[in-house]
Amino acid sequence: MKKFFPFFAPFILLFLISLACSRETNFANVTPVGTQFATPTFIYDDPSLTARAPTPRFTLTPLPPLAPGETLIYRVQTDDTLPRIAQRFNVPLNDILTLNKMNADEPLALDQILLVPARIGQTGPSFKIVPDSELVYSLGVAGFNPTEFIAKRGGYLAKYKEFAEGSMRNGGEIIQVVALNHSISPRILLAVLEYQTGWVTNPATPEDLKYPLGIRDPLKQGLYKQLDAFADQLNLGYYSWRYGSITVIDLVDGTQQRIHPTLNAGTVSLHYALSRRYKLDEWNKAMGQDGVYATFNKLFGNPFERAIEPLVPEGLTQPDLALPFVKDIEWLFISGPHAAWLPGSPWAALDFAPPATQGGCFKSDQWVTAPVSGLIVRAENGVVMLDLDGDGREQSGWVIMFLHIGEEGRIKVGKTVETGDLIGHPSCEGGRSTGTHFHIARKFNGEWIPADSRIPFVLSGWRAHFGQREYRGTMTKGRDTITACECSSEVSGISTKR
Repeated sequence: MKKFFPFFAPFILLFLISLACSRETNFANVTPVGTQFATPTFIYDDPSLTARAPTPRFTLTPLPPLAPGETLIYRVQTDDTLPRIAQRFNVPLNDILTLNKMNADEPLALDQILLVPARIGQTGPSFKIVPDSELVYSLGVAGFNPTEFIAKRGGYLAKYKEFAEGSMRNGGEIIQVVALNHSISPRILLAVLEYQTGWVTNPATPEDLKYPLGIRDPLKQGLYKQLDAFADQLNLGYYSWRYGSITVIDLVDGTQQRIHPTLNAGTVSLHYALSRRYKLDEWNKAMGQDGVYATFNKLFGNPFERAIEPLVPEGLTQPDLALPFVKDIEWLFISGPHAAWLPGSPWAALDFAPPATQGGCFKSDQWVTAPVSGLIVRAENGVVMLDLDGDGREQSGWVIMFLHIGEEGRIKVGKTVETGDLIGHPSCEGGRSTGTHFHIARKFNGEWIPADSRIPFVLSGWRAHFGQREYRGTMTKGRDTITACECSSEVSGISTKR
């Protein structure tokens, strides 16, 4: 298991770490008639993705007044905002407001119908490959057993083994651990692997065992590291589209495609990740009906027949969560919102360090505690997963992830806990860390939930806020503010007393 985290720094005489640690909808996909193309611009309304989005090459050019009848019909999707829709369709926001007789601050409802000026010009494919619930490791995929499925197909993957995450694992176990870590569907990982290599159904030994997914990085050799990197790219594409930080995709041959504005995040995720592999003609084929979709359909059936929409419903609120450490003991808020797993995941995590008289990685007697009642569904390699609905699945409902929980004293799988029950001790275990601490993030129905979003991360009344950069940020409670830093308890100290 790995993550990219910064590190511990001095705190007076102490040291702290800062963790680096639906089917194709035809009524929306209408070819514009009599349109005028303006080059795309970026409207970054989510700073958690700005730094990682592709660098825009274009600026918005002036457009003439809209001619009567030049409109498209668009159905509002999850997390759409009026600025994001204007960005994706490449039209001034005021044109959409005027056409729909709306105000700029008017909220949107899922599946609401909007009229949009038809000025998007040339775009990439509009074919939808998978619903979001088949890209994310959601309830629609829960219960799927990769090892059993692979064995029945009889391909090379059925006999593949590799040392990964501390033990020798077979192909199915590698697929599963990558899927769990990134919260990416194991079925989509298998479909892409089969499309690119044939490993799932072809028993012949492949020529290229080092780079099966074509990620030519000497540090990413072997199936596990290839899938780990690919899953991270899937997450980057998914959440960048969901939260409005990309409109175009650059391919390896230098060509660029504007993303069709009616696509869902799951499809854009594949568009982005596979643009890292293919030239334009190959990419267009992979993104079409005879590409990854056909392979997925052959292996698992039509993905849209199992679609769960939306994964994150409107009006969803976070359950009451307590600060996850013993009452009245002051810890340090050392990292503001940052990546939940690898850098492609959204800024869904926060980091806390225990009081200490030494720096670096040390054994702490302080306890991390349950912020709410639930069921422990995973506890290995520094990770503890707390399932709040108690159904035994981390792919459904609210789930809290803890990382860097030491093995000694760590709670066992299957244990039911109440708020304040002991989970384990902070450590450097699980991922890359140079100092003792723990990392906490949230998922709902398999989606990582950004810490500063329409569903804010709140612990004992303390609300997390994005900073200008990853790991920066603050937490506020009433008039009190604490700033994430590697400095002193006066700045970053947090407890139930405050």
